[in-house]
Amino acid sequence: MKTSKHPRNLTDEEAASIVEAFDDAPEDGYVVGGGGALAELRAAAAARQDAVDRINSAALLARREGASWRVIGAQLGITRQGARQRFERLPGS
Repeated sequence: MKTSKHPRNLTDEEAASIVEAFDDAPEDGYVVGGGGALAELRAAAAARQDAVDRINSAALLARREGASWRVIGAQLGITRQGARQRFERLPGS
């Protein structure tokens, strides 16, 4: 299955379709084990994306509530400049 989208821009349905196509692919001599590790990898990647979404939402809310970039950055262990660069261009900022 081919896609011209960057993985970050895929919808959940598009990503699931790609995963299903990979899981259903016939054996081609490439052995990856029982699949448990790959399922865990996909679950961890999904959890990471959920965490990124929560951080983005919380940072934007903190900014709307008056927190400075310095305070937001300190909560994340990054500089004020890093926080500003990371969050100011997000939709809703």
